[in-house]
Amino acid sequence: MNKEEARFLARLVHGGFLPEEGLREALRERRGNENGQESLSSLLARKGLMEEKEVQRLWDNAVGERPRLRRYELGPLLGEGKQARIFEAKDRQDGKNYALKILREEQARDPIKRARFLEEGRTLCNLSCEGLVGAHRLARDQGTYFLVLDLLQGRDLLEELRERGRLPEEEALAIVHSVGRSLCALRGEGLIHRDIKPSNIHLLQEGGTVLLDLGFAVQEGSLEDSETTVGTIAYIAPEQAEGRGDLDGRADIYALGATLYHLVVGEPPFQGEDDQELLLRQIQQPLDSSKIRALDLSPRLHYFIEKMMAKDREIRYPGPEALVQDLQEKAGPFAAPRPLMPGSTKAKNLSAHRRRRKKRRRR
Repeated sequence: MNKEEARFLARLVHGGFLPEEGLREALRERRGNENGQESLSSLLARKGLMEEKEVQRLWDNAVGERPRLRRYELGPLLGEGKQARIFEAKDRQDGKNYALKILREEQARDPIKRARFLEEGRTLCNLSCEGLVGAHRLARDQGTYFLVLDLLQGRDLLEELRERGRLPEEEALAIVHSVGRSLCALRGEGLIHRDIKPSNIHLLQEGGTVLLDLGFAVQEGSLEDSETTVGTIAYIAPEQAEGRGDLDGRADIYALGATLYHLVVGEPPFQGEDDQELLLRQIQQPLDSSKIRALDLSPRLHYFIEKMMAKDREIRYPGPEALVQDLQEKAGPFAAPRPLMPGSTKAKNLSAHRRRRKKRRRR
């Protein structure tokens, strides 16, 4: 077995496509067989581990790491997560470039995760709202599921935080104001996002924000109890952590408040040794304001965080419209937020400032 075959089989086992022990047995038999050159696809099919056509398909697309699609020519990888990989791609029919969100092969094998991806695709394709990423089509090509999205220039907020550590409060409030307007558009469609966090907020190079990833979005009032504990634990509202079925848009306001805290402090508001501990803290632990005070952030900013992240949702803003209005009255007007791209003069000055601070700390 050559190195390429070994890497391919390792991906199959790691992704749950093949049982490790069954594969070991098949390979032992292959080595002991006089016809030791039997192809992998033939071997796996003969042992009942995988159909020959499926082995060939996964071989051709490197187990989903770089699928071959008939209509789209894949370019560079833009990002990846547990659910999907996002590639820049050129449409061979219209010649335009798009972002392709391609469901991971191991996720596509899970009916629930596949259904969630397809539902997100259908939702996005049927929406045309300010501040939401535009979707053009949902498709399946030779077993690969993908969503064709607008190609956005800029970067997400998590990348911005990794570059800068934390943001000035004026910038952070402008971002929250912009995302709040997107939530107004979602609410107009009766939708709850349920996964507001820095990596799902894209800062456009030309200015403004776009809200990404509607994989957990649902119609308000459509949930049963215990169906709401989804999303990213570091940002979800207490009622979402409890799995309550009466979830509404105030859960998104809480998550946006937790995002605001992260933007200005440089870390999420709650930490935990594991997911269970973090969930309990989201439900029970009051927000610790000591870091806000230590950073000498304004009382106005403190007010917005406390109100948006109130454990009792009756204290929060009743909807994104009220949040946007209050931001405009107390902190506006706002310039369109934009990323501080690496290589800019400001970014270089910021990096130099950090290096000087580190030197002073070492002394």
